[in-house]
Amino acid sequence: MKIGAAALAAMLLAVSLAGCGSAKDSAKELEGTATSSEGTGAVTIKATNYKFEPGTIKVKKGDKVKLTLSNKQGLHGLKLEDYNVELQEDGATAEFTADKAGTFEFHCSIMCGSGHDGMKGELVVEE
Repeated sequence: MKIGAAALAAMLLAVSLAGCGSAKDSAKELEGTATSSEGTGAVTIKATNYKFEPGTIKVKKGDKVKLTLSNKQGLHGLKLEDYNVELQEDGATAEFTADKAGTFEFHCSIMCGSGHDGMKGELVVEE
């Protein structure tokens, strides 16, 4: 009977540890992609602990882009330096014209914990 209880305890421990992942791993995942159409792009970016959703935003060069930050878990900001965008609070918005083609990184601008440095996304501006 003692062997069965020990085996059950070991199995439960293994299952519970299998569900654990590091913040570093989850921060590297880019969640979803938002794509604009017809020359405009309004995107609400959901911020949770250590990731943005969508993690990739695709627009065309010349599109008017409106970004809105929605904090769903924790306190986060969003900074997109190449377009001089910084959203510092839940519900904050910024509008700009995507006038440069390329891939531009955005990141969390408010220290939010151990996964902060990996909390990134990208704006892809296509020709």
